Amino acid sequence: MKKTSYFIWILIICVLCVVAFVFYNAHKKNTVKPQMMMTVNDYEVPEQIQKFSDGLHNADSITRYDLDEFDIGVSEKSIYYVDINQDGIKDRITKTFTQTGNAHSYYSYKIELKKGDTYIDITPNNLRTTNGASCDLQQIQFAFKPTFKITVISRELGDTWPTPTMAYRQEYGLTKENKLTSSTRQKIRPICDVKELF
Repeated sequence: MKKTSYFIWILIICVLCVVAFVFYNAHKKNTVKPQMMMTVNDYEVPEQIQKFSDGLHNADSITRYDLDEFDIGVSEKSIYYVDINQDGIKDRITKTFTQTGNAHSYYSYKIELKKGDTYIDITPNNLRTTNGASCDLQQIQFAFKPTFKITVISRELGDTWPTPTMAYRQEYGLTKENKLTSSTRQKIRPICDVKELF
């Protein structure tokens, strides 16, 4: 008789432990950190999807690559066929994402005009981003209307990566001779993440 009552008490304790565990997990799942929200026309949009865009959309092809054992190398290459010089022929922009094994990755861009059966590279020097975990030191944005334009906003590294320094804007436009020429570099203001200035 005593064995039966011990067994019943042990069974009750086990059931109570299971019930307590289930309630704890249910409470833990419901206690989620609130997301930072931005309001746009009375519609709340989570901040993480309000991301900066480089102006390139709907890649015609995307190729992914394996990184080395240190997570270093080209991980993705996207190709966009778009008429850059408004001659009715689709030119090519290649966007390459390179990882460096830490938080400081970068995108590099190659711009080519289609001439007959070949592509002519007209890419300006250093057309690449400088991405960091806390903020970006250089970002690039493309525009295609009314004419083709590239905007580069960059800043120098400060005492630390997130230390704000003076940001500069430079724009590239296409001449009648199909060459990219740059505007004068203009000061904007000190900042950490240059994406905020687009």
